[in-house]
Amino acid sequence: MSDRDDGYRFYPEDFENGNDPTQRELDSAPLIIVACLGVGLVLFLADPLVDPITVSGTAVELGVLAAVVFAVGLFVGSGIYIRKGKRRLGLVHAAGSLGWLLLVVGTAFSNRTALVAGGGVLLLGALSLVVMTWRST
Repeated sequence: MSDRDDGYRFYPEDFENGNDPTQRELDSAPLIIVACLGVGLVLFLADPLVDPITVSGTAVELGVLAAVVFAVGLFVGSGIYIRKGKRRLGLVHAAGSLGWLLLVVGTAFSNRTALVAGGGVLLLGALSLVVMTWRST
């Protein structure tokens, strides 16, 4: 971008040398992660309004299913990031996936250790993302 400080205005030179945002390839990892988070959020918000669904003969509440959808989205996104060479970002998203899965396991089996470990892993992953963002600015 140009080094003008008077707020953003369109300057054609900002888009020279391949900087045109409409010509860039979309990164699929954030799209998958956000889509799964959106679906999970809808499931979580619908939980009080909808009866549990039956999966393999077991009643599963939508809140638990929402956490599984979160975990799947983060896991798939982490694999895409790692494959694209963004190893740290992929590992942080994999940690988030593990944290959500531990919360599901802890809730399903009333296991306090899994709940605390899941919360700790999620907190560590979130702090890692904050540090990575802070260092990149």
